[in-house]
Amino acid sequence: MKVLCMRLGNWGGALSMLLLLLVGSVAAARAETLTLLVMETPGLFVSHPKTRVVEGRGVAVFTRLGALAGVDVRFEPSVTARAMREVEQHDNTCVVGLARTPEREAHFKWAGLLARSRLVLMARATDQRRWADLQALRGLRIGAIRQSVVAGRLHAAGLPVEEVASDAISLRMLMAERIDLWATSDLTLRYELARPDAPRLREALELGVLESFLACHPQLDEALLARLNAALAQLVREGQFSTVKP
Repeated sequence: MKVLCMRLGNWGGALSMLLLLLVGSVAAARAETLTLLVMETPGLFVSHPKTRVVEGRGVAVFTRLGALAGVDVRFEPSVTARAMREVEQHDNTCVVGLARTPEREAHFKWAGLLARSRLVLMARATDQRRWADLQALRGLRIGAIRQSVVAGRLHAAGLPVEEVASDAISLRMLMAERIDLWATSDLTLRYELARPDAPRLREALELGVLESFLACHPQLDEALLARLNAALAQLVREGQFSTVKP
C-alpha cells in the first residue's frame, strides 16, 4: 500500500506539472500581441496628444483583423520615416498602410493589399493657377510626408520637396501659404475633407496610383503572416477596405 501511494504521488506530481505546462502554453498563445504602427489619418487614426491613445474607424477594423488572425492588437502612433525604422527593430510589429516599392521590398514581410488610391497634388481653392505636368511645377513649394512614395516621385522628377512628419502638417502649411501644393492621396483627402471645418481645396494634378499594405518585421512568423493575409481577405469580402475588390 505504501508503494502504491508513492506511485500515485509521483503520478499526481507529473499530472500537476503537465497541467501547469498546458495552462502556460494557453496563456502564452493568448498573450501573443501584434503592435500596429499607425500614421495620423483623419477619420481613420487619430492619437491623443498626451496619452497617445489611438482612436478612429481604423481601430475597430484592425482590432477585428487581430481577432480573425488570433492575436491581440496594440496601436502605437508613429510617422512614416520612424515607423519604417522601428518595424525592422521590433518583433511582431507592422506598419499600417505602407506603400510597397522595390526599394522597400526586402526590408519587410508584406500582408495585404489594404488600399488603392490616387496620388494627387492639392492647391488652395483660391489659387487659380494651372499646371499641365510636373515640369510646370518648377519653382513651387511642395509639401509631402518624409520618405513617402509621393515625395520620392517628386524628387525623381527633379523637384524639391518640403518633407514633414505628417499630412496634417502639410495641410496646415498649405493653408498658411507656406507651401503652394500638398502632395497626398485621395484616400487621406476622403476623410480630411469630410470634416465640417475642412478647408476648401482643389485638385491641381494627379501623380499616379498608390497601393498600401501591412509592412511587418522581416522575421515575422510565417504562420502569423498567413493568418493576417487570410484575415485581410475576409475583411475585403466584408467591404471593410472599399478600394480593394475581393
